[in-house]
This record gives sequence, C-alpha cells and structure tokens, in this order.
Amino acid sequence: MEFTSQNEEKLFKKWLKESPFNQISQQTFQHAVPDEEKLLNLFRKDKEYVKQKQFVPFQEFYADTFTAFLPQTLTEEQEKILNTLKWRYIAQKIDAMNKVLKYAYDLLDKGEPQKAVDSIRNLAEAGHPEACYLMAAFSMQGQLVPRDTQTILNYADKAMQFVSHPRTYILLAGLYNEGYGVQRDVRKAISLILEAERHAPEDPTVYPMLAEYYQDGYIVGRDVEKAAIYAYKSEGI
Repeated sequence: MEFTSQNEEKLFKKWLKESPFNQISQQTFQHAVPDEEKLLNLFRKDKEYVKQKQFVPFQEFYADTFTAFLPQTLTEEQEKILNTLKWRYIAQKIDAMNKVLKYAYDLLDKGEPQKAVDSIRNLAEAGHPEACYLMAAFSMQGQLVPRDTQTILNYADKAMQFVSHPRTYILLAGLYNEGYGVQRDVRKAISLILEAERHAPEDPTVYPMLAEYYQDGYIVGRDVEKAAIYAYKSEGI
C-alpha cells in the first residue's frame, strides 16, 4: 500500500483498529474482510464522507466489500459480533455526528426547521441514537414530521438498538398509553416508564421528564416523593 503521507498512514491504522475490520472481525468473518488495498480505499472514502458531513448506514457503506461476502446464515454468536461491529462503525463517527446534530439544533433556533430535519434524518438513517429518538419524537408530535405510528416505532427501535435510551422508553409509553396506531396498553406504558427509570443513570436528561410524570401522575401513579427525587437529580444536569 502507498500512503500519501505518514499522517495518512497513522490515521489509517487508527481507523482500522476502530473499524469493523478489527482482529475479532478478521477471525470471525475472515473471508469477508477486504484486502489491504480495498481497506485503504474505504478509509479514504469514509474520510471524505465525514468531511462532507455525510453519514451512511453500516450496511450501505460496506455493501460492496464486507457485507456482500458474509455468510447467508449467521450463527447467534456471529449475529452478536456483527451488531457489535455495526455499533463500532457508528461510534467511530459519533463526534462528527454530534457536531452535525448541534448544527441542526442551531438551524431550528434560526427558524429553518426543514434543513434541520433533513440533517437529523440523515444522522438517524446512519444509526445515531439521539437523532433516531428525535425523529420518533417529531413524528409523535406530528409537527416537523408527519405523525405516523410506523415511523415512530421504526426510529424508536433504532434509537435503542445499541444503547439504552430512556427518553425513547418514555416516548413509547406515551404511544401505548394513548393507543395511537397501536392497541392501548396501559400496563405496557407503565412498564416502559419503569424501564426508563432503570436506565436513567445512563442518560440524566430523562430526570426532568420522570419528575414531571410522577408529579402529575401521568401514566404512573402520582408520587410526590419520587417527583422530588428526580427534580433534585435534574438540577445537576
């Protein structure tokens, strides 16, 4: 392989270590891993995408190299490893994705909602958990995105695919409590709130929502003590 500079070689080695082509991948999917020349081309392509603030789903990015050569039927262990690799692919770009998300928030503040939604949708399609949650929430509200149950469920599922996302649990709780597009199921709505509580330490931004729900008695029974605890925790955000 020929590198354009020592810096490119250094960046490539770092990318390779963090990419889906790590040692575990090579051991598990050895016949699917491209040769070094193709990997270098992928690295350059990936770098250009990030530079242009473009993010594509794992399956799409590796369609012509890695995923096209995977076995048609994967074992349970291989499925787990593949899911880990998918998250690794997203995590590798999370800082760049977060910058685009901040840019989208700025567009919302400037009164340019369509451009903001387009940016957030692009991130969501690539698997960014917070962007997936936002798309589900927008659709739930029916403001920036048409209200559609399947859209809500699809993006909510993607938001929680690799990480716990407590606010998504709360969003789904509202969906089942309301019975919009799904069979109304208050028990399921309550269980989703409890699941959000269980994962709350992983995403403290859910504390204000929990405080409000317990204060008002929405979905779950009114519990002033819990409301106060979550309100207190909210102050540290």
